[in-house]
Amino acid sequence: MSSAPVTGRRGVPRTKLTVPEPPSQLISRPRLLTVLERASDSMVTLVSAPAGAGKTLLLAEWARAHDASRIVWVSLDTDDNEDHRFWSALLDALSGAWPVAEECPLWHLTVPADPSMDPTFLADVANALDDLPAPALLVLDDVHELTDPRPLRGLESLLQRQPARLRLILSTRHDTHLPLARVRLADELSEIRAEDLRFSPDEAQDMLAVTGIRLRSEQFRLLLEQTEGWAAGLRLASLSLSGTIDHAVHDRAVADYLIDEVLLRLSSDLRAFLSAISVCEQTSAELAAHLSGRADAGALLDAIAEQTSLVFRVESTHWYHVHALLRAHVLSELVRQYPGRATQLHGAAAAWFATHDLPALAVDHAAAAGDTAQATTLMHRHALSLALSGEHELVRRVLDMLGGQTVAADSLLSLVSALLHLEQHEPRPADRDLAHAEAAWPPQPPPELVSLRQLVRSRQALDTGDIADFVKVTGGLDSAPGHHLDAPTMFLRGTALLVTGRREAGREQLRAGLATARDAGHDYLATQCLTMLAGLAGMEGDLTAMVTMATAADRENTRHGWHPPVAASAMLAYGALLHAEPAECLRQAHRTVSRGQDSDPIGTSGLHVVVETLRGAAEFELGERIAGARRIHEARTSGNLLRLWPEEVALCAVLEHRTALLLGWSAAAGEALRWADAGIPGTAEIHLMRARTQLSQGRREAAAKTIQPVLTGAISPVMPWSVIDAWLLSCEVALGAGDDPSAQRTLRHALTLAQHLDVLYPVVFAAPDVINLLTTQLGRLGRVERFADRVFTLRRALDVAPVTPLTPREHAVLRLLPTLRSLEEIAEDLTVSANTVKTHVRAIYAKLGVTQRRDAVAVAFEHGLLENGRPQSR
Repeated sequence: MSSAPVTGRRGVPRTKLTVPEPPSQLISRPRLLTVLERASDSMVTLVSAPAGAGKTLLLAEWARAHDASRIVWVSLDTDDNEDHRFWSALLDALSGAWPVAEECPLWHLTVPADPSMDPTFLADVANALDDLPAPALLVLDDVHELTDPRPLRGLESLLQRQPARLRLILSTRHDTHLPLARVRLADELSEIRAEDLRFSPDEAQDMLAVTGIRLRSEQFRLLLEQTEGWAAGLRLASLSLSGTIDHAVHDRAVADYLIDEVLLRLSSDLRAFLSAISVCEQTSAELAAHLSGRADAGALLDAIAEQTSLVFRVESTHWYHVHALLRAHVLSELVRQYPGRATQLHGAAAAWFATHDLPALAVDHAAAAGDTAQATTLMHRHALSLALSGEHELVRRVLDMLGGQTVAADSLLSLVSALLHLEQHEPRPADRDLAHAEAAWPPQPPPELVSLRQLVRSRQALDTGDIADFVKVTGGLDSAPGHHLDAPTMFLRGTALLVTGRREAGREQLRAGLATARDAGHDYLATQCLTMLAGLAGMEGDLTAMVTMATAADRENTRHGWHPPVAASAMLAYGALLHAEPAECLRQAHRTVSRGQDSDPIGTSGLHVVVETLRGAAEFELGERIAGARRIHEARTSGNLLRLWPEEVALCAVLEHRTALLLGWSAAAGEALRWADAGIPGTAEIHLMRARTQLSQGRREAAAKTIQPVLTGAISPVMPWSVIDAWLLSCEVALGAGDDPSAQRTLRHALTLAQHLDVLYPVVFAAPDVINLLTTQLGRLGRVERFADRVFTLRRALDVAPVTPLTPREHAVLRLLPTLRSLEEIAEDLTVSANTVKTHVRAIYAKLGVTQRRDAVAVAFEHGLLENGRPQSR
């Protein structure tokens, strides 16, 4: 505008009214920009988070991406507590907004001496805003700087008048004293809180990437955990990452920021109180009073929470959380200046947690206090329960603190140590601990100690894979009521029943163990029971139950930060493959960690072989056909095949046989069939693989005869979904014979069964002629129509490329195509007519999707049908 505002207002620096320039390495956060965009329709948007959370950067990015002419920005500071200056800034800012014409009263209003107490002035401002042709978006950054009641009173009056054309965006380090309850009740308040502003793992990775920082996954996890996604903490730590992660989060830059922006803004009284409670990650008012000796601890916690937002109440609880970086800094200063005081506070915290039935925290603080007597007493009372709850790192740390001699001289602690080593598949240390327990065995052991020794021996037998010994030892298990052994006993008994084929009895024991573990709060043991039940559901073909329980177990493992849930991930990979989601199958398979066959417990003994087979199958279906098929083959030939369940044998053999036949690796296919026949003879899977071999050789009648007992139910499958494959193969046979009615009927059988089992894999990756038939039947499939739609949706998403197997004679012709021989010379080599060779060549071209010899050779090499000029056979 050409005019200048009227006099009577204080001069306002232009920088106060200018949207800050985002830094060149700004990490854009689209998820929050979307929230802001939606929130701008609300009368008030509150962005409340601690210093360094990224409030100003977020609002600046949003403002600069928005229609800049409608954005009104005021950066507040302590000078704005002078009421006249505050209103001068607001009116100058509003006067520059696009909806404000030169004749608008906002442009000409004179600021009175005491504006926030002048009802006429406030009414004039509200009326002027009401008359704007379009809403103005007023951003007030750093509202926490307003501490004088007068400007706050003026803002409150403006809110009470609710100007229809004003959208107010408030940025503050803590909630203001403005009366927002009425706005919230009218559903006109949008809020972005500290938890919303925390950097997600992806956003944190982006921040590190722009600074050129590359961390290992464990380093990154630790950095994110210690900074809790706090933007300033991540930025400052990233500047120091030339050293260790621990050094980075305790760097001088981080400390200076905390001192300048947080601690110095607190009174000395609050800083002393914060120091006293810094030994605890979370505290209640009662615990804080116990540690600090302050009867007003609750009020002090609320004051710190309000002034920093780095101490905040945990939602729906009476506990307060102290941000990890703030706590680490304050505690390190306490230890540096008053080491005896820190030890005393840890001891006091241990005693308080012990009397309030919080054993993990009690043990942790006793160890931090270095009080071996208190730690030993607590470990005798709680070590086993803590181990069953998954507090393995804590228990191991405290055992190490007590020292090897103390543990070795104590049978209970030695047995708990052995149990932890067995959970980590460390047999030698476990053997040593068991020997120590025997050497220190008391003359008259209590019943619970005897039961614990038996349980550890049973767990040892499970880990070594000696099924006979495991079943024998487990048969002697007898839990001692009230000593936490009921649930682990049920788990081991259930596992023993499963390995001896008594599935229903095993299921009952595992379900009882799961319920008991949950009631006792033994989360780790509960996930073990849940994982075994998921595996049992998978064996019985209940894919939905398997995936549901495996997902729940995986979620618990992840939430607690326990070791990678190998069995749960393997089942999720299996479920993803059967749902025809090879990319998800591959992702889950990658999460597993091979621990070596000798350390696999009985319940998961085939995991390495199965996971590698699933990885190979997923790679194959994603187009990496050679790599995938080789991985499947190598999984079987390199694994400990004596320790596979029948279901695992069936899965690995069926997948290897299928991929080998599709690639023309007849030798590998035959090898897989012979291996499976030794492990699961007479099953539907054996008939399926034999029929597939016969069909690949053009022996349709033999294939139909071989598969018939599977279709009639005369022969049972190991994997229920194998019958889907059997019906699809029968459909192929019928199509090859030109029997369309029979092909349509068998296809419907396959679809009906696949829909019932919720298994899509065999149908989605069915033979091309079966898919062609399914295409012609769309719209006439009745109850399975929706399932067929799912099949085609997945095929489109995967861009499935057909793999049509070549016959042995076609392979013989293909092998000679890279040579310089003519078709007539090839016919002579094969002792067949030239016309026969030409027929085979046309079939090869059709199956490979090419039209000339050179392309056929190229595609054959690409798909592994030729290698070094010869068809691949393994």
